Amino acid sequence: MLVGKWVKFTLITLLLYLVLGCGVEKKKSDFELGKEYFQASDYSQAMVRLEKWLSKEKNPNRIEAYAILAVIYHDYENRQAEYQHAFNELKKAGEPGMAAVLKLMENKTIGDRLFKTINDILVQGGSLSVKPLMNDLKSANWRLKSNAQSVLIMIGEPAVDALIAELNNPEPYTRSMIIEALSKIGDKRAIPVLNQKLNDPSKLVQITAAASLYAMGDKSHTNTIIEALDDPSPEVRNAAVKATLEYLDNLPLAPLLKLAKDPDPSTRNYAIQAIGKTRNPEAVPLLVKTLKDDTDESVQNSAAKALESIGSPAVEPLTELLKSTDMELIVRVAQVLGNIGDSKAVAPLEAVYKKDNRPLVKNEVAKALNKID
Repeated sequence: MLVGKWVKFTLITLLLYLVLGCGVEKKKSDFELGKEYFQASDYSQAMVRLEKWLSKEKNPNRIEAYAILAVIYHDYENRQAEYQHAFNELKKAGEPGMAAVLKLMENKTIGDRLFKTINDILVQGGSLSVKPLMNDLKSANWRLKSNAQSVLIMIGEPAVDALIAELNNPEPYTRSMIIEALSKIGDKRAIPVLNQKLNDPSKLVQITAAASLYAMGDKSHTNTIIEALDDPSPEVRNAAVKATLEYLDNLPLAPLLKLAKDPDPSTRNYAIQAIGKTRNPEAVPLLVKTLKDDTDESVQNSAAKALESIGSPAVEPLTELLKSTDMELIVRVAQVLGNIGDSKAVAPLEAVYKKDNRPLVKNEVAKALNKID
């Protein structure tokens, strides 16, 4: 009887342990705590935890811990010796060491906050960073893809062979980005394969190749770029107008004026910037309308810069906008007129200053008048 009671008691105790004990939170390691502190931007505590973790040789996750510490140490002037030690450990690990640094970019919060530091370490890693970056360049994540392209361009010559080897990637955007990276690196070894890509099945890749060859000294592709400004594909038009802005010397106004009304804000923005480079007064009416009506702030900003580049011919149409009651528009126009610095704007600006009692308007108009005087 006693044995039965004892067995029953033991079973009940065991059951309670299993039910209640499973709810007990497992104690976190210094590595886990260090990662959490790092993600929360508490770098002092992160260093303490991760340094303690690495002090024991048998502990795992050492490469990841060194990657985090390298990113933290990098920006501390009094921690450069520790940074060099962490970086050397990552180099010793080879490509996995640089991959651990790059992996930190996957967390968008960390990536947005520390991308400059992370990228600087990857550039310092040189050829060891190329393979991990190529993996990101081939990924579907646009943020990681774009960042990888930027870093590969900064690494330069050590990345060329890997970029060329991936030029037959099945995804047109990836091929286009690779061609653009090769162009910006400027290594002449890329020229033969870029010429081959003029016959790529993708029109986007063809235009990117033509623009890249132009940038590397082959000016025979000017017409190919200009003709693509009127392509039915939004992606091709965008690539063509970007190339026009960045590379062409004699900019064609008519197709740029048309693209300034494109549905895609990025294309409009490139077109407006290119129009600004022409400094052609014929563009003033469109630029003034863009400044007033475009729904994209970056496009409006580009229109303002373009009007400033054109200068005096833009003053009279701009002063007409000062009759608006829209405070934001008046402020923007006053800033443009102040930067142009033409005395024809003084009387209209003074009229606004006397009539409009809104503090922000008065302040910006006063600044513009001071610039002109």
